[in-house]
Formats: sequence, C-alpha cells, structure tokens
Amino acid sequence: MSVQEKVRWKNWADRLRQEMMTGLEPQVTRSVQSIATETATTKAESTLHSVRFWKACQAGKSPNDALITAGFEIDFEPTEERSVQNVTLRLNQTWMSILQRVLDRKK
Repeated sequence: MSVQEKVRWKNWADRLRQEMMTGLEPQVTRSVQSIATETATTKAESTLHSVRFWKACQAGKSPNDALITAGFEIDFEPTEERSVQNVTLRLNQTWMSILQRVLDRKK
C-alpha cells in the first residue's frame, strides 16, 4: 500500500469515527463498494472483496492497519463464493467508553 493510499484510509477512518461519535452510533455497516468510493482507494476491486484483505485489516497487520489504528473492530461475513460484500465497523473498547460517557451525560 502506498503512502498516499494509507493516508486516504487513515483520513477516511478518522472521519467515519468522528461521524459515529457525533451521531452516537457505536457501529455502522458499509458495503465494500461504498468503502471503495469513500476512501477513493486505488486497490483492485478483487482485493477489496477478498476475505484475505479484510482479515489483514481485522488483525491490524501493516499496511492494512488504518482501521484498527483509528479505533475500530471489524466484522464481515463472506459469501459462499468467499467474497466480502459488507463490513461492519464497531468502535473499539476505548471509543465505546468515551461514547458511553457522552450518552450518560445526555440522560
């Protein structure tokens, strides 16, 4: 992954986390296609739909560590053809604690 590509993913992940915190949403599900569009990635579509890519993201293995670094836990269910169509991004424990304090203050 090029430096520019890593920056695009990092910036997108940070914006998404901010949107989730503002919207008080602990998790979101996005299609792989919308993630590709939103990140403006140059990765091949076959790569983005691969289980291998999302497992590397889930494990936080460089160079696919942008989502974990931004504070997400990642879930996905591959199709029978071993293709990933949707990805669920959930705030990690640290960000969930922060969100919970915000929710507690609103009560």
